[in-house]
Order: sequence, then C-alpha cells, then structure tokens
Amino acid sequence: MRALRRWLRASIRRRLLWLAFAPLALLILALAGLTAYWTSTYNDRQLYMKVRADLAVASRVLDGVSQQQQARLEELARSHALASALQGEGSQSLEALLDETQNAMQLDWLRVVPLEALNEPPELQRRLQATGDTQGVSGLDVLEASQLEMLAPELARRARLPLRDTPQAAPSDRRRETRGMVLRTLYPIHDEQGNLRLLLDGGRLLNGDAEPVDEIRDLVYGPGTLPEGSTGSVTLFLDDVRIATNVRLANGERALGTRVSEPVSRQVLGRGERFIDNAFVVSGWYVAAYAPLESLTGQRIGMIYAGFPLAPYEALYRDTLLQVGAVLLVIILISGLMVIRGVDALASPVRRMHRVIHGIRDGRHLRIGHLDSQDELAELAHEFDAMLDRLDAHQDALQRAAQTLERRVETRTQSLTEKTRALEEHVALLKQARASLMTQEKLAALGEMTAGIAHEINNPAAVILGHVELLADNLGSDVAPVRDEVDTIIAQVERIRALIDNLLQYSRAGGHEPAFVPEDINAIAAGTELLIRHALDKHGHRLISSLHATKRAECHRGQLQQVLINVLLNATQASTSPMSIHLATRDAVREIPGHGLLDGVEIRVADRGPGIPPELRDRIFDPFFTTREAGSGLGLAISAGIVRRSGGEMWVVSARGRGTIFHVWLPCRAFPSGAEEATTRKLIASLSDMTSPSSRGG
Repeated sequence: MRALRRWLRASIRRRLLWLAFAPLALLILALAGLTAYWTSTYNDRQLYMKVRADLAVASRVLDGVSQQQQARLEELARSHALASALQGEGSQSLEALLDETQNAMQLDWLRVVPLEALNEPPELQRRLQATGDTQGVSGLDVLEASQLEMLAPELARRARLPLRDTPQAAPSDRRRETRGMVLRTLYPIHDEQGNLRLLLDGGRLLNGDAEPVDEIRDLVYGPGTLPEGSTGSVTLFLDDVRIATNVRLANGERALGTRVSEPVSRQVLGRGERFIDNAFVVSGWYVAAYAPLESLTGQRIGMIYAGFPLAPYEALYRDTLLQVGAVLLVIILISGLMVIRGVDALASPVRRMHRVIHGIRDGRHLRIGHLDSQDELAELAHEFDAMLDRLDAHQDALQRAAQTLERRVETRTQSLTEKTRALEEHVALLKQARASLMTQEKLAALGEMTAGIAHEINNPAAVILGHVELLADNLGSDVAPVRDEVDTIIAQVERIRALIDNLLQYSRAGGHEPAFVPEDINAIAAGTELLIRHALDKHGHRLISSLHATKRAECHRGQLQQVLINVLLNATQASTSPMSIHLATRDAVREIPGHGLLDGVEIRVADRGPGIPPELRDRIFDPFFTTREAGSGLGLAISAGIVRRSGGEMWVVSARGRGTIFHVWLPCRAFPSGAEEATTRKLIASLSDMTSPSSRGG
C-alpha cells in the first residue's frame, strides 16, 4: 500500500486517473471474481459427477466380462460334449474340446483339474467346495510367475513388465513386475452322485492386454462425450503398476509399467477408498476416478481407473474468463477514454515533462525546453535541463575511461589464454609419453614371464612325448590293448604344447594366428567327451549330449576343443555330488554390432551346480581370477580370447542354487574382432596388479 501511495504521489496525472478509475476497477474485479468462482465450482462439480459415472460404467463392464466368461464356462461344464470327453466316449477328445473352446473365448488357458491338484489358498478351496451345482467362482486373481509358467509357458514372459520411473509415484526399489493379473473362472464339475471331483479352470491374462481397456474406453468415452481433441482413458492396476492401459507416453507408447501417484496409492490401496479428484497421471493432470479391485479371496490386488485430461476443461474455463474479461475491458476502455481526455486537458505540462523523463530513461537525448507558463513547473523544467547537460558530460568521461580499461583487460586475458593452452599441450604430451612407457614395460614383463613358463613346460612335455613313443615302439604289437590310451597321452601332450603356443601369442605383438577352417562343431563336441572321461568318472558325473547343429563354423579345431575342455572341466568341478552335465549345439543367428545378423553355431554347457555368485559373475573371464586354490585363472580368459578371435562371443548365465550355463557362439564365417589385443590388455593389467608393491606385500 505504501508503494501505491508513493506511485500516485509521483504524478499528478496518475492521481487524477486513480480518483476516476479506482471505483470502476473495484466493481469490475468483484464481477470477475464472482464469475471465476461460480464457473470453477460448477465446472468441477460436473466433471467429478461425470468421472464418477464413468468409473461405475467401467467397473460394471469389467464385471460383465467376468460374468460372461463364467456363463460360457458354465455352458461348457454342463454340455454333453464335455461329459463324453471326460469319459473318453465322445467323438472329440478332451484336449481338442478344450482347445476349441479356449480359442473361441479368446482365453489364455483352459484346463480340467482335480480339486486336490489345485494349488490355491485354503479360503478359495473352501469357497469352491461350498458352491452348489449351478455356481462357480469368477473374478480377478493374481498369479505368481511360477504359476503362470505351469499354466502356459509363455504367460510368464507376457506378464513380465519393466517398471518405469514415474513422477509423483511412491519411492520403490522394484525394477520389474513378474506377477500377472488374470480374469479367472473356476467352475465345479460334479459326478452323478453330486460329489465335486473336477474343476474347469480358465482365464485370461490382463498384463499388456489392450483389448479389454480399449473396449471399455470406447464404450465409456464414445464420440461426443468429451471436448474435441480430448481422449478418455481406462487403466487396470496390479497394486500400483499399470498393466493394461490406453494412457500414452510422450513417444506414443502405452504407459505400461508406470506407477500411480503416491496420494492415490495411499487412499485406494492403503485405505480401500475410492479416489475422485484431479490426479497426476504419468505426465499430466487428469480428472480421475480410482476404485480398488479385489481378488477371488477378497484381498485388494489393484485398482481400476477411468478419467480424461484436465487441460481441455481448463482451456474452456480460461476462454470463459477471457470472454468475460474482454467485455469488462471494453467497458474500461470506453470509460478510460472519457477520463483521459479530461485529465489531459488539466495536466498538459506535466505530461510533457513525463514524456521527456521516459525518453531519457530509454537512452534518447531529449530536453523539456521552454514552457509557456510562468509558474513553478517552468522553473523546474529549466533546472532539470541544466542538470541533464552536466550528467551527459560526466557519462562521456566515464565511457572513455571504461573503453581504456577494457582494452587493457582484453590484452591481459589473451596473454593468459595463450600460456594456458601451451601448458595443457605440454601436460598432454607428458601423459602420452608416460602411458607409452608403462605399456612397453608391461608387455616386456608379460613376454619374459610367458617365455619362461613355455620353456619350463615344453621340456618335460617333450620328454613325456619321446618316452611314450619309445614305449610304443618297444612294445611293438603288444601295444594294441593300450593303443587308445597311448594315443590319448600323445594327443594331450600335443595339446599342452598348443596351449603354451597360444599363451605365447599373448606376449607377441602380431604373432602368428592359426588359419580358420570350416569345422563340424558336432564332431568336435563329440570328440571332447573322451578327453574329459577321466574327470567325469572321478566325480561320478554324466555327460548328456544333444548335438543338433547343421552348419559349419570357421574356427581352429584344436583351440575350440581347448575351449570346450576348459568349460567342461569347470562344470565337473562345480559340484562334488554326481550330476548330469548337458552339452548341446544348435544353429543360431546373432546380431553383431557393425556386422548385422550373422549365421552361426551356438554351444551350450549346462550344469546343476551351486551357481556363480552375482558379485563374481562379471570377473570370471578376467585373467588370473580364480576361486579355486589350485586354479591359475587363465582357462576362461584364454577361452574367451579364442572365441572372440574368430568374431564369436562367449557369455555365462547363472542363478544361485540352480546351476550355470556357458554359451559359446561362433560365426559361420570368421572375421577379425580385435579379441587378441583386448585379452592381452587384460593380461597386462592383471600382471600390473600382481607385480605392484601392494600385492608383493611391500
């Protein structure tokens, strides 16, 4: 209020205008406020009544779908065809009848199960046993991923939804929803004595199913029910996660996996109450209605939502206010023109001074000049013009001094910039030189270590090979009973020497690479079993082979057999208890960055051991990393390098307590992949860690 009084006192013209406009402005503000309040209150009441009715219709339609499904299954349960199929007397088998009905009703599963085989909560089983001949149980239910997998293999995959970060949702550590909300019907089948012996179980998975919510939306929000350009939406929630919706994200996708806002979750899921109000939905504000959904056992499992965007109604509300404001503005303009004409006639000298002051504020060179009057205003105008002349002289002097200072600062800044750039270039050169020296030192250390290992192992290997060949020559024809064992010893000694050659390649830049030849992967896999037979028999394991690959892959036979032996030996050492190890091959197409989709062969080695802990899973292919006391930590690192060298890939899938699966994929046509360089860098890094002062205890 003080500021208003000061503003009015600063101008005679303003004071005159204030005396004229104040009463008129108060009247207009009162009319505008009453109009805005009435429009907002009436509009909100109508919108909440509409969305409440929309929610009721959506809930009834969902109940109707459940009742229709129950009626269809009741018809099947009472049919002669089902009774004949159950007794094996009809022209159609039970499986064929169920498949035909499932397809006709668009169900995801339909089965006949004994009551005792139904793995359901006790309260649901009691409810089923208490039903009469013409009753059944139908409604919503929530099934775990394992239950979905038992019903149909692909249902668990369809139900899985990644959770998206949603504004205003309650904080949560969950990353995906694996449960499924289903529309399920359980109908009892009684024998001739009226005893309940079987159940007809059928249902439909709602996760990701757009058809139910789209049908409800088209029924509730038909043409003409909302303003033009506005679209209503219907959503089904499992807990607070959208599993079926026609709400869209900014990119046009359905907002599956997004979560409801925290206030709605507390009221609907927490307290079991309906929510009828404006709510934030995914990315905007909606007029929204939510109601809790209950399972067959009466537990709250989610929500159903119906609503429409608030923005069109806000725009309509703004348009109404703008129209009212426009009328009032016209009234103000007409009245203002009349008032201004009278004020201008009284305050012409003041207006002239006012224009000059504003012009000077905008940077123009103006003066008030001579006034026709001889009063105080004329004297004030003369003094004001003299003051402006003195002010212009001071500003010119300040501007000249500022230009001189700017030139000096610019010169100094340019000099500092050039020195900083030169210093950065020197630092970069020093870092490059240091990195080059460290790499050369590590390569030299690795080469010396590997050459020593090769020398120490090749000498005894050569002695073993020579003595075995000498024994075979001395025995002559008597060697026949142990010929296979002698050949195996010779082959394994040759393999040891090949392993040493491979290890030497990691320490030689540009070492000789074996030629890649199209090989029968099935034959290589089958021949590996004989080489690890001793390890299998030692632990009591059994190797089950399933070799179905039809294509050949370019590789080096000895190196690939080395990879398989390493992986199979790891599998035999995964558990001390006897178990089955599965070795399988198949044709597989894989997308490789920069190469597109490539044909190839995939090899899988699966065991039922304890699995690999998650914290170690990303390190098993690192050189020198091992969890066994006698392990070297090079087996999987070298194996991965061999596979990647031909353009292939090697990865592992493991779960605690459920075993481990190693995957090896080889392309039909090998291509350079830079794998040897990558593996060498890992070996160098590991060597650096092993020889650092901290690792030596220094």
